[in-house]
Amino acid sequence: MKQKIKKRTFFKYLFLFLYFFYALVLAYNLIRGDSYVNFGFSYAITRGEVPYVDFNLVIPPLAPWLYSILLFFRSSILVFYLEQALLLTLFFAVIFRLIGNKTWIYFILLSIPYPIAMVSVLFPGYNFLLLFFLVLLFYCEKNNKSDYLIGVLLGCSFLTKQTVGGLLTVASIYYLFKDYKKVLKRVLGFFLPVSLCVIILLLQGNFSAFLDLCFFGLFDFGYSNLHIDWFYFVVFVLAMIVLVVRIIKKPRDICNYYVLLFASCVYPIFDYYHVSLFLAAFFLLILFDGSIQRSIYKHCIFFVLALSVIWFVIQNMYFDDLQIVHYPNFEFSLLSERYSKGVSKLDNYLNTLDDDVIYFLRGSENYFFKIKSNSDITYFDLPNYGNYGYDGISKIISRLKDIEHGYVVVDSDAYTSKDSAQQYVKEAVSYIMKRGKKVKTIGVYEVYHFE
Repeated sequence: MKQKIKKRTFFKYLFLFLYFFYALVLAYNLIRGDSYVNFGFSYAITRGEVPYVDFNLVIPPLAPWLYSILLFFRSSILVFYLEQALLLTLFFAVIFRLIGNKTWIYFILLSIPYPIAMVSVLFPGYNFLLLFFLVLLFYCEKNNKSDYLIGVLLGCSFLTKQTVGGLLTVASIYYLFKDYKKVLKRVLGFFLPVSLCVIILLLQGNFSAFLDLCFFGLFDFGYSNLHIDWFYFVVFVLAMIVLVVRIIKKPRDICNYYVLLFASCVYPIFDYYHVSLFLAAFFLLILFDGSIQRSIYKHCIFFVLALSVIWFVIQNMYFDDLQIVHYPNFEFSLLSERYSKGVSKLDNYLNTLDDDVIYFLRGSENYFFKIKSNSDITYFDLPNYGNYGYDGISKIISRLKDIEHGYVVVDSDAYTSKDSAQQYVKEAVSYIMKRGKKVKTIGVYEVYHFE
């Protein structure tokens, strides 16, 4: 009997691993969120680049460090997705321990692409890792695990996303405020990974840059990036109302307060990506209550498989020119024929130039162009508001002024857009356009020459 259970468990997790890899590479590839940017962070580390000094990064380095491990062996988006498929399998293994067969309901929820793109939560990066640490916190709290371990998880959350991790830590300490022994253990556990990270940053000589980008720059980030998609905002508010009611009914459940403060991951960008991340935590909390029949999991698996196949077909019907294109480090890229042709035209033109080229496009595009050409990531490759530290706009324009000569590629569509590219640092683009001479236009790409 035990042998049969072990075999069944093995095939369950093998199925999950293979499904997630398939989903990341093909079925939901067009809802990849910030995958290319997160891939770029770890890619840069494998090249020996120093975070906060050689390239801009506005989160602590734990997620880029973790995802870079296998990339040292092969720098490929497929390896990145394999890492994520493994992490997702471990993620669901913990959830099975928490809610049993109700995990299959959660499996459905995290596979929904429309109208709420919950599936975006599955893609690799610091947001998913933050959710994983939250789930581990749930497990430890529900099973009365060591306070030292809970402190370590809180520290890892802080090193993944400093704002949310910091609030989760405050919630944990406040909740146990009267039990100073438990609080002390959690504080000591918290400072174990945090102190180790600080030592590494000091040894790399980038601690002051880390403080500027990850803490002082938050003032610029919150002020410049406020964006509200009203559909997702309404969904967020409704979920918060349910959460508050739950807290009133169950005021002694610390997991309620964790999710309440985890909601800070949404601010200041209320869109599909950030609201879905909060909902992933919210729905798991709701699934703690009630039970389901064991047999329902078969229907859940069938539903999710059918959903992913149907969604893949819909993508190809809606984007009738979608094709799989292979680039160095970006194998099996699902792109439109029009976009891939534009990439080829731009590449062919830039290869004829006899001077350095700076990409100043939307973040994911910069990383795409740089990684497929095996180039270093630089401070210009994530040109978003709030990504350059305190008074960041002045800092990035100052860096542009230091360029004596060369070519700069900008995205004219992102520059003129009011909604889809709200994070694009348009003041810096204005400087590029005023200083440089436009020498070429290829679709939405405009090439300027500094001389």
